[in-house]
Amino acid sequence: MLEFVPLDLLDDIIQSYNLGQVLVLALVASVLGSLALSKKLLSMNVILFGFLFMLAPSNLAPLPYKLLGVALVVIGPVLYTTARS
Repeated sequence: MLEFVPLDLLDDIIQSYNLGQVLVLALVASVLGSLALSKKLLSMNVILFGFLFMLAPSNLAPLPYKLLGVALVVIGPVLYTTARS
């Protein structure tokens, strides 16, 4: 069988981050991925992550992440209306 299964190491790494930090990493990755495609897709990404930040439980994502969600929900429609493609 397998001698070394890195699940304990992976578990230690994952437990040191909260949900807000994981969502920020996912937001950055999705923004970088959608920049080349279209600005409307980028704005929909921003709106979606804004709602995700706002709906995250408060014990998993502290207050600054919820405020980031409010800012993203406000900025997203502005980006959508100013996008040409």
